[in-house]
Amino acid sequence: MNNEVLVVNGSPKGPKSNTMQMTNAVLKGLKETNPEAEIELLTVKDMDIKPCMGCMSCWGKTAGQCVINDVMQDVHVKFMNADVIIYSFPLYFFGMPGPMKTFVDRIMPLMETYKGKVRDIGDDAFHEFRYDMGDKKYYVISSCGYGRTYEIYDALIKEFNFIYGKGRYQALLCPQSEMFAIPPMVNQINEYLKRYTEIGKVMGKGEDIPQDMIDYASQPMIPQRALEKLMNNYWDAVTPENPLPAPNLR
Repeated sequence: MNNEVLVVNGSPKGPKSNTMQMTNAVLKGLKETNPEAEIELLTVKDMDIKPCMGCMSCWGKTAGQCVINDVMQDVHVKFMNADVIIYSFPLYFFGMPGPMKTFVDRIMPLMETYKGKVRDIGDDAFHEFRYDMGDKKYYVISSCGYGRTYEIYDALIKEFNFIYGKGRYQALLCPQSEMFAIPPMVNQINEYLKRYTEIGKVMGKGEDIPQDMIDYASQPMIPQRALEKLMNNYWDAVTPENPLPAPNLR
């Protein structure tokens, strides 16, 4: 049974993240089928993480060890000990938020160096793990404000495929997540989150999530036309009649 669960909350909103509502629903289901699971939450915005310097020492002189002495040294140990690792973050401008990218960059010491070998990236990552981590399960949970997830997430999913390898992790992607902040949508949201609780029950058993459950969890909450109307009404309400002038270009 997967008893050690590490959750990385990469949203700048921390616990108020829309994505964390989905992740918490998953964890609720996970605990229902695996009450012994110990869940540890890392909130990236509260961590003092220095950016990767690209020195590549962790692949050479200090192989497996980052030369930057900060909180990520402890995070590497947590990654090694965890049975399940869940990345939870929103999609910002077709990629992960900046602090989350810094976190992911600093996982590099756990990977083997790329030695120039030409590889077919259809299913393979550029890198393998330096240590035996084949028994772990990896998940990405992410939400966005767009009306769909296909195409919108292509760049981010490609990045995870390069790092972990296609098929080595499972992704739960939620469109229209701004609905979470609209009080009249509470009933629809609660029904939507039940999909993620059911997924969590599967994860708690240590099983892979069936594709039909993943597809169901990625379906839009409301029709596209309704979303357009809501979004237009919102931006019309918050945008001043006289917007700021363009930056003073030099």
